[in-house]
Amino acid sequence: METAHHLLAECRYTKQIWKLIAQWLSQGILQPEQWTRSTRAIDWWIGITSTPGTPRKAYRSLTLLIMWELWNERNSRIFRHKGSPTTQLMAKIKSSANMWIAAGARDLAALLP
Repeated sequence: METAHHLLAECRYTKQIWKLIAQWLSQGILQPEQWTRSTRAIDWWIGITSTPGTPRKAYRSLTLLIMWELWNERNSRIFRHKGSPTTQLMAKIKSSANMWIAAGARDLAALLP
């Protein structure tokens, strides 16, 4: 059964995206292997966005952006029968991050290379 937690944190495709994000931003805390075990999406989200010593607002903006792109990818796969390779989704995430920064997400800018 597909749940929000599965889609955002447990799906094999999603984990690949999170690993690529962690590498792109040099943020090991975003590696799925570093996450505190959880069974609910809200617990997972709080766990990765409330780590002491990390910029909470920046991480929350980033995770919301990624969750949005993952949701759109899921809908494209289910309703349009079109999926994107991880490289294409990563390009969308990077582009969206830059648009969010241009729109005023200053805290997010601190995470980007």
